[in-house]
Amino acid sequence: MFEILGLEVPTIAWHVARDNQAEFASMLALLAGTLGRIAHEIFTLQRTEILELEEPFFMGKVGSSTMPHKRNPAVLENVLALLRNVRGIAPTVVESMVSENERDWGCFISEWEAIPRACELMATALHKTKYILENLIVYEKHMERNLFVQKGLMMSECVMMHLARKLGRLTSHHIVYNACMEAYEKEIPLKDVLMKTKEVEDAFTEEEIDYMLDPHNYLGLAPVFCDRVLAKYAAYAEA
Repeated sequence: MFEILGLEVPTIAWHVARDNQAEFASMLALLAGTLGRIAHEIFTLQRTEILELEEPFFMGKVGSSTMPHKRNPAVLENVLALLRNVRGIAPTVVESMVSENERDWGCFISEWEAIPRACELMATALHKTKYILENLIVYEKHMERNLFVQKGLMMSECVMMHLARKLGRLTSHHIVYNACMEAYEKEIPLKDVLMKTKEVEDAFTEEEIDYMLDPHNYLGLAPVFCDRVLAKYAAYAEA
């Protein structure tokens, strides 16, 4: 077992050399941070007003004892709590690096409780995260809907860049800024404001404005990045 783990006989007294323990606890904390970011993103996207993702659901799963309609992200909440505790343990183990002379039982005793607990919490969080990701509910129609919630405001950069080709960047920024503020305050589509802005009306057709305001025409390198990540995952899975 020692050979498998790469453990060797130390060349000098190891009792107050807590570097390995601190590194291990810190690694768990970093992993908890990465998993926490993923879980929190899903948690946020499950909000009723967004609802682009949802943790696994099955008939009989109860979200509230008083409001039967609720589909609360209970598993995600549990994962986030577990990972928060894992990250909270790391400072305790790092603190144990500060010990006296060649034998300080004070650092040993704190590690005996902290490290096993961090491992148990992380193992549970990993198990639950695997379950969430394997059974994640994705609402593509909601993603599409949310692209247009701001009535075109989200595409301000795209509009400005297109206008800049004919009107200049600073002028375009000024025009789009004013148009966006008017659309925002009046809660009307950005297109309506652009269509009655003389500089835009003189230089662009309605079809061109529609093109600028369509999110599907402004993906950038997003597809490339997605393909790159999926290809790397596929290669890892095959290895």
